[in-house]
Amino acid sequence: MRKSYSFITTCVRVYMKIFWRLKIINRERLTDISDCIIAANHISAFDPPFIGSVIPTEIHYLAKAELFKNKLAGAFLVFVNCIPVKRGRIDKSAITMVKLVLRKGHSILIFPEGTRKSSNVKSGIGKFAIEAKKDICPIYIHNSTNFLKCFLGKERLTIVIGEKIKATSFAEMESTKESYKKLANNVMGKVFGLKNEC
Repeated sequence: MRKSYSFITTCVRVYMKIFWRLKIINRERLTDISDCIIAANHISAFDPPFIGSVIPTEIHYLAKAELFKNKLAGAFLVFVNCIPVKRGRIDKSAITMVKLVLRKGHSILIFPEGTRKSSNVKSGIGKFAIEAKKDICPIYIHNSTNFLKCFLGKERLTIVIGEKIKATSFAEMESTKESYKKLANNVMGKVFGLKNEC
């Protein structure tokens, strides 16, 4: 892990502990989270840095292309391993970049729902997992929209680490749109199932 990346994630963790009263459930599973696809629910703009900062290895992220329009912001996003993706259509460039990241053995954080405003699971994560033959680690984040309640001690920012979905469990699935969608829905079900552990 680059020292600069480690410094940024450490600062975010300290911020979460002090102001959000961070709690990590199943922390021991973080030791086995490299070389996989990380799948999480998406409720706040804070979700990517919050989740990324608790993972002990350097990971990659998907971010909407609009965020890269500002040169300074775009340069920072690239620095912290964000891949721009154009929403509303098939972004072949982003797909190529994700596949390259996975082939190199790096982990990438993907929100199956795509955006915070959507409850419709996209098939993209299924496509990447089946074609790259990578394990999937489900993660559930809770209260990332409740800063005031967390700060006042009424709630806690909680991140639940789930058990890996092994690639062997879907190795026989064909590379079809139906299979991608089926796996994506299964993954999202595992993510939401972690809510009970909060």
